[in-house]
Amino acid sequence: MTLANNNHERAVTIARVRQMVSAVSLVAFPLSLLTYWLLYPAYGLLDSVAVLRAIDGHAARTATADVFVFSGAFLAVPATLALMRVLNGRSPKLAAIGGALHLLGWIAIIALLMGDVIAVQMVTGGTPAPDVVQLYRRIMISTPVIALNVIATLHVIGGPMLGIALWRTRVVPLWAGVAATLAQPIHFVSNIAGILWIDAMTWIALAAAFGSVAAVVLRPSADDALERAHDDPGPGMALSATT
Repeated sequence: MTLANNNHERAVTIARVRQMVSAVSLVAFPLSLLTYWLLYPAYGLLDSVAVLRAIDGHAARTATADVFVFSGAFLAVPATLALMRVLNGRSPKLAAIGGALHLLGWIAIIALLMGDVIAVQMVTGGTPAPDVVQLYRRIMISTPVIALNVIATLHVIGGPMLGIALWRTRVVPLWAGVAATLAQPIHFVSNIAGILWIDAMTWIALAAAFGSVAAVVLRPSADDALERAHDDPGPGMALSATT
């Protein structure tokens, strides 16, 4: 009996830790990306040569920004899985398709972020020579990088699908579902247009929306309540056991 209780307690602890990780990831993921864009010196630039020139002289700032973007991109994985678990019971198709697209997009973004790492290394010793600049340009317009960029845009499709599922199922308040649906497409457009303040608002809105999902994740399940009721028989049961 003691072994069974220990195993049960361990399982409950693991489940609680997973809940905490999921909840933290849901909020920290968009806030990390917000910090990245606020720090990134090449915000809104699409040409690879212009990006390298903007990073030149700001290598330390870019490296700091990269810490946040890598953190955010990695946290997007457990955050997406948490969204899929919350939605799976009520909207399984949208949860599965939207979650898969969202995950693929963010995994591709993790690979694309190596472009920033390469750029930082190229400018660390000073302004790069023209041949180094052209080398960076050839890397960034290579077929594998273009393919990764295409795959990365899938998060702009998957994210709204998850938001629509939140909207339709009413798992969270309506405003949260609307924010989760619109945030990433608006981010995508404002990022290309170089409008930082709108971009920043989308990440704040997404963090608030996902905060509502985090509250759902942390909410005790019906199974947990039943287990607690079983473990705590109450004063009536305790009295009958002693008589």
